[in-house]
This record gives sequence, C-alpha cells and structure tokens, in this order.
Amino acid sequence: MTPGDFLFSSEIVRYLDLFGVFLTGIVGGAYGRRLRFDAVGFASVAIISALGGGILRDLILAYGTPAAFAGPWYLCCALAGATFAFLVKTEGRKWRVGIGVMDAAVIGTWAAVGVAKSLNHGLSILPAIMLGVISAVGGGAIRDIAVGKIPEIFGGGPLYATAALLTSVLTVGCILLPVPGETVFLAIAAGAATAILAKWLRWRLPQHDDWSVTLSAAQLKSLVRRVRRSEQKRVEAELQEAIDEIS
Repeated sequence: MTPGDFLFSSEIVRYLDLFGVFLTGIVGGAYGRRLRFDAVGFASVAIISALGGGILRDLILAYGTPAAFAGPWYLCCALAGATFAFLVKTEGRKWRVGIGVMDAAVIGTWAAVGVAKSLNHGLSILPAIMLGVISAVGGGAIRDIAVGKIPEIFGGGPLYATAALLTSVLTVGCILLPVPGETVFLAIAAGAATAILAKWLRWRLPQHDDWSVTLSAAQLKSLVRRVRRSEQKRVEAELQEAIDEIS
C-alpha cells in the first residue's frame, strides 16, 4: 500500500482528522467566548476554524462535494467542539497548553491529507504542497479575518504554516518514493513536532524589521558623494577615450 492510499484508507488517520476538527472547534469556540459571541457566533467561528481549510482545498480541486459536507461527522465534531467551548471555560494555562499541543499535532495530519488529495487529483508537486499548507492552516486564517484580526500565520504567531510546509514536502517525498504506506506517519510527526516545539520555545520567523537596512543622514550623504565621484570618474574616462579616438 502506498502512502497516498494509506492516508485515504487508514482508520487511524480518519480518527485523527475528526479529532482535529473537534479540537479546532474548541479553539474557534474559545475565540467566540473571548469576543462574547452568542451561540450562532460560537458555531460559525468553530465551523470556519475546523473546516475552512479543507473546504477551500476541495473547492480549488473541484473535488465535488467538499469532504466536510459529504457526511455528518465533520460538522458534528466541529459543533461538538463549539458546544464544549460554550459550556466549559478553556482559558486557564493547562487548557491552553493541552489544546495547543493537540491542535499542533493535528496540523501534520491535515497537511499530509491535503497533499495526497492534490496529487491524486493530478496536481503537480508545488501546487500540491501549497494546498497541503492551505488544508492545515487555511481555516485559522479565515477565522482570524472573520473576527477582524490579521491572520496569525502572517507573523507573530506559532509556526503552524512552517510546520505544515515541512509535512507537505515530506509527504510528497513519501508518495513519490517506493516506501511503505506507514512511512507517511514520519512526515506527520515531523510537522507536529515542529509546531509543538515552535509553540513551546516561542520560535518565530524573522520579521521585516529584522532585515531592514537603516542609514543615518551622514551615512546617506557619504554614500551619495561616493556615487557622484564614481559617476564623475566614469564620465571623464569616457570623454578621454573619445578624445583619444578623434586624435
């Protein structure tokens, strides 16, 4: 069995997928609690968080009915997460750490499934990797936009997109190489471990200001003078060459 077939047929992957939907529903519901949403708001944010990335992937692939709507289980798990967050306050440190770790662990599963679906649908490697990342973090980005926030994956948040990218690349390797189907779990584990470590150690990618080059007024004037002198020497050399040719 190839890694792609394993991802589609494994009951373990399916349970991880549904468990991830439930967890992300809780995370979305936690946003609703902080923003004092009513029950409709809780349900909406939870569904967007848990299912937005997969729905977007399936619509891009023209896959027919998105997997989230093909049966009751995905919506039920998302709504169960929202209900849990509505009834239980999940704001303490232990809740945040526990849900954060489990949520990060699911990132790898969603990225791997997204890549496998994309390659199975005939996409080339680079678009498949991109859709793997979208599958994993697209719902969270749409949720942030829906509640008026800049998506965390754009900077300052956990490295979920980086972890999803790692899993996506490794999953492509597993599918293209003649390896057993279970090998894809290594790709999933690598992305999950990266997301968990990044959250725990607060890893961040370099931001724009980290790469900016700043010049004082004096340094700028000095640079302009050097450029002018260099340009003047070049013009004088060209004039001299022209005079030599004439003479």
